Amino acid sequence: MLASRMKEHFKNGGGAGSGGLHMLGSKKMKFMNVFGPSATAVIRTYASVKDGIENAAISVAKFGSKFRSGWNQDGDQIALLADGPTKKKVSVNLGRALKTLVHVHGIQLLLSGTYNADPHPGNVLILPDGRLGLLDYGMVGRLSQKDRETAAETILALSNRDKAATAKLYRDNGYKISFKDGGNSVDDAVLHRFASFHLDRIDLSPLTLDNGETVDLMELLRSTRERVVPSWIEEGRRLGGLLMGVNAQAARPISLAKEWRPIAKEALRK
Repeated sequence: MLASRMKEHFKNGGGAGSGGLHMLGSKKMKFMNVFGPSATAVIRTYASVKDGIENAAISVAKFGSKFRSGWNQDGDQIALLADGPTKKKVSVNLGRALKTLVHVHGIQLLLSGTYNADPHPGNVLILPDGRLGLLDYGMVGRLSQKDRETAAETILALSNRDKAATAKLYRDNGYKISFKDGGNSVDDAVLHRFASFHLDRIDLSPLTLDNGETVDLMELLRSTRERVVPSWIEEGRRLGGLLMGVNAQAARPISLAKEWRPIAKEALRK
């Protein structure tokens, strides 16, 4: 199991802590503070208003502990895994494995509408030849055609960095947040940032509101609460949060919307 094959990374000094993740084997590689204190605090605060993110973060740590990363002679990042009871080392193209993981789940969510509703790392295998094996589809989710189209439109809006279009999709399809001081008027920029957390990327930068005011992200998360969360967002963000976190932990942060953009286009052509 993927979850049982990554203890070595932690033993060698890597992992999801204040020290970040060390990548070994090349002058090109730099110390990367993947999950430092500020990022961890944001995820924890975010979890207080976004159910399921904390569980995803725990899964990320388990997933990330499995790899000891390096570079092969061709310059491709690889993961060194212990294969079977003999603990023989096998080289796996880490980038390719992660890209496949992201791609497969995008197809499930946006095209088939039937997807793994419990995609934790214990249900993922990396086979000796580098292929992925996905296990345990005893818990699956389903999205209607309409919800798949809405999710695909949101992915495209996020990939285009179109704040107005993203906010409109969230509003028109029932997502509602309010401020704890009683205010219900929410800027496009706020909705766009929340959607980014759900289905695109972990963006910890200060947020510029529509009126030009800049707000601290932590303060924004503390001052807002969700009132209504459509099911397609609830399911999508759980899956999206795990995939984004897994890639960040492996020192390959992604824009999920960019990765899923071709799949979203295909979903809207059907």
